[in-house]
Amino acid sequence: MKKKSLVLSIIMLLCVAFCPAVANAASGTVFGSSVTVSDSMDLSNTTLNGNRVSIANNGTNTVIYLGLQVSSGTITQYNATLKLGNSNFTFRSSTRSSGWSGTITQDEADPSIVHVSLTNASGVTTGLHQVATIRLNVNESASSTETCQIDLEVASTTNPENPTCEIVDGKYYDDNGVEVTKEEYEEICLNPENPQTGSFLPYAVIIGGIVVAIGLYMFTKKNKIYHI
Repeated sequence: MKKKSLVLSIIMLLCVAFCPAVANAASGTVFGSSVTVSDSMDLSNTTLNGNRVSIANNGTNTVIYLGLQVSSGTITQYNATLKLGNSNFTFRSSTRSSGWSGTITQDEADPSIVHVSLTNASGVTTGLHQVATIRLNVNESASSTETCQIDLEVASTTNPENPTCEIVDGKYYDDNGVEVTKEEYEEICLNPENPQTGSFLPYAVIIGGIVVAIGLYMFTKKNKIYHI
């Protein structure tokens, strides 16, 4: 009886120790900002909490900052659709922040829409993080006081049309189907130390622990029968 209780205790301890780690999903919100993203920034300058943000006309220096607010866990993806509310403001170029790879492209049918699909191999944790900088062209006819209101919505977290971690026609795709450089592909898909592969570890430990516990229980039960 004592041995049986010991086995059951082992199973319960395994469940308590590892189940919370598996169930703790990452949570965060994408946002656009009129100012550089920092931990101490004024959140009223962002699209967080339903705020409306207007981008001032600063000529060739007119920019939008894209950020990510992580409330729990580790986030590795940033997929969003940026909408420009003034036709005098159009997408010009972009710069990804350190650690982020992927694409930022203007919609072919609607120039007021910008698609953002980025990945961070290491992931970012709790706090505010700047992900990219979007530079805009401003029509010469726009007045100096004219502004552009922006909206940012979450897009799909994957790109099902593209292959994942494959090289197709000389193009490299990461684990989310986003086209990346050769170096980024090797870092994300070929690096055995990629932290994303560790997500399977808790499951392996739990399954292994349960198998061991069942084995101990069967062994104990078998010995009990022999002792009768």
